[in-house]
Amino acid sequence: MKVYTSVIFWMRAIACLSIVMIHTITTTFYKFDMPNEGYLLRSVQLLLLYATPVFVFISEFLLAKQYKTKVKEGFIKQKLMILGIPYIIINLGLAYVYGYPKNMSDYLDSVSFMMFHGGTLTYFIIIIFQFYALHMLFAKYLVKLNPIKMIVYSLIITTLYWAMRTFIDAPDAEYLNWMWDREGWMVFIGWLSYFLLGFYMGLYYETLMANIKRYSLHIIIGTIVVTAITLYNYLSGWITLVDSKRIDTPIFVTMVILMFFLVSAYTKYVPKFFIVISNYSFSIYLIHYFMIHRLGQLHDNPIFNIIFTFTLTITFSICIAYLLNLFKFGKFIVGGIGKVKYESFYNSYKNNQVD
Repeated sequence: MKVYTSVIFWMRAIACLSIVMIHTITTTFYKFDMPNEGYLLRSVQLLLLYATPVFVFISEFLLAKQYKTKVKEGFIKQKLMILGIPYIIINLGLAYVYGYPKNMSDYLDSVSFMMFHGGTLTYFIIIIFQFYALHMLFAKYLVKLNPIKMIVYSLIITTLYWAMRTFIDAPDAEYLNWMWDREGWMVFIGWLSYFLLGFYMGLYYETLMANIKRYSLHIIIGTIVVTAITLYNYLSGWITLVDSKRIDTPIFVTMVILMFFLVSAYTKYVPKFFIVISNYSFSIYLIHYFMIHRLGQLHDNPIFNIIFTFTLTITFSICIAYLLNLFKFGKFIVGGIGKVKYESFYNSYKNNQVD
């Protein structure tokens, strides 16, 4: 019987829901004047910004866990089909819906911005492909190095990259200043720590899970401390940027990921709801942006507006994904749906309590 890595269901589902909530809060800000609630909601957004880094972490974690230092034959072709084609199609749609083109020239400019200049949320797919390339090129060398040292070094590099963009003005040279614009989001350097964390945690997954409980207190305290520092950095006005490209994000995301794995070490069970969301997570990620800013104001109270917008967006995204995936080519339009059945997972959970 197949044994499932339960932590991935939690991570995919919660990261997906977090992304929708982030954008729900953003669109609510457009509709309401919230001087008092603003800081609270922005703080909530800030603490949810681990979501996109978690998605890219998962891609490398699963690759390293399943294939170690290699990839299967036809791997890149498969990924180009299931990730690359939806990337193109979704961006063609977003370029029309949010680019407001008046003619074909405007539309092509919008497509270029969305697809090649980090113009929309699909940029994470470009990062995932860079992770695949890094894995194929360097995995056989990384396995010989000290995991802790490499992760620490990568955290420093990633933090310095975002610090450079935050505290240093962009140079005039055209061949460099793009790194300070949205294109700089898509460069693997800013995501390197998640690649190495995913690689080593996937490679040594069994060892990690056998020993992680020993460090429970360290992980819990560490998570609380970095969360408090992240909030302080924002509320004090030192770093007012609210996105996943902050200098305090790499260490914050690292601790959040460790917390996911720590919780998974104590319980392998995953409720049916989270398995369903995990199955639909890629489609929800791709589809939700088409509607979340177009639902209009659903309630006079901003909190209720957030709840209603969030719920409807998730529901509509799942329904659209389900209907389109009834057709052979639907997965290439809105992304494929996972096929894990709750019954299969639950039987595995009952018969094997250790991943």
